[in-house]
Amino acid sequence: MGFVGIFIGFGILLLGVWKKYNLILVTLLTTLVIGLTNGMGVMEVWQGPFIQGFTGFAAPFMLLFCFGALFGKLMEKSGATEKIGLSMLGIFGEKFTIFAYMLATALLTYGGVSGFVIVFVMLPLAKVLFNKGKIPWYLFPAVTYAAMLPAIGIMPGSLQIQNMIPTKYLGTTLTSAPVLGIILSLIYLAMILPYLWWRVKKGRKDQSSMDYAVTANGKALELTDDKNLPGFIISIIPIVIALVSINIIKINIVYGLILACISCIVLFWKRYENLLDALNSGISNGIMPTVLVGVVVGVAKVVASTSAFSLFKTWLLEIPVSGFMKLFVVTNSVAFITGSGTGAISTTLEIFAKHFIDLGLNPGIIHKIVIMSACGFDSMPWNSFIVLLIAMSGVSYKTSYKYIFMTTVVFTLVTGLIGVLMASLI
Repeated sequence: MGFVGIFIGFGILLLGVWKKYNLILVTLLTTLVIGLTNGMGVMEVWQGPFIQGFTGFAAPFMLLFCFGALFGKLMEKSGATEKIGLSMLGIFGEKFTIFAYMLATALLTYGGVSGFVIVFVMLPLAKVLFNKGKIPWYLFPAVTYAAMLPAIGIMPGSLQIQNMIPTKYLGTTLTSAPVLGIILSLIYLAMILPYLWWRVKKGRKDQSSMDYAVTANGKALELTDDKNLPGFIISIIPIVIALVSINIIKINIVYGLILACISCIVLFWKRYENLLDALNSGISNGIMPTVLVGVVVGVAKVVASTSAFSLFKTWLLEIPVSGFMKLFVVTNSVAFITGSGTGAISTTLEIFAKHFIDLGLNPGIIHKIVIMSACGFDSMPWNSFIVLLIAMSGVSYKTSYKYIFMTTVVFTLVTGLIGVLMASLI
């Protein structure tokens, strides 16, 4: 009954986000169903694991979200992001704008910038690039996630947390299994780039989908005359300050974002028509995403606290496959239930790392396969990062999720299976 309740709960959550019902109400109903079918009381669920999951996420991330959103707003209002976008267009050309955007996103990801920060930094820039490159706006979440995926930890040396977690359990390094990682990254890109290019070309032919870049109120983005924008060098200074302070000097991410915000105000003081309005709207833009992502994390916390999940972990050890295929299945199963790639990596290795090492599997290859596997079924509609992408971009699940599913589930599963085959041969 507990398993049935979990899947009914996820069904309610899926329907709710698809129909754009209030996510707080949907998650309360979801956790109620999951809790009751697992022998937990209403207040036991809501005041226990649900609120613990919410506060566990909101407490460390609220300031990051708020100052990240403020940074994005200050860059947008100053015209700096538009200048950067137009400059990139000059290098890649309007036709291939999508690849310029993906390259910039991938480099930030590989450098260790938090995915949540990247969304706030890249969103204003994406509005410019998608508009000029005639890229349908409903592709924004899929394109962003696809650009980040190889750099999350499949490529060797990534500074993302997904690539750091396995080192704790396996004694490996950030550059473990470099050849396998590079090959899998190239395989994924060889599939994903033609697919996205096909979707862009198809979207350009459909005049009804030409909402290239919309703002939160649904109005089309109006581009500024390039002569009225700041210079390119001065436009990238706040981003450089954020990246250097966070990734090289290693100061707290929030402090790095505050420094970047201050630099925006100092450098572009005269360009803000109403600085107070930019400050107010920027901070406000970070509040609701914090709440929306937090309640989804609360759902995952409720699932993880059920007796059914405990039985689920035992069942995983008994599945009739072995070796790296077992690692692949276990990690994807945990990712599906928790809706978190990071959670899947840490949970899988916390519970099963010794089991797989005892099987004689190479720790470095385990490191790479578990990361690749965690990037498959984690991308369900209840994934917190997908909720953020959808919420910040203003698109709907109905118009965008099918492209997210293709780029972050179908192609990643295929790439993961190829990786399992290669690892088994090695």
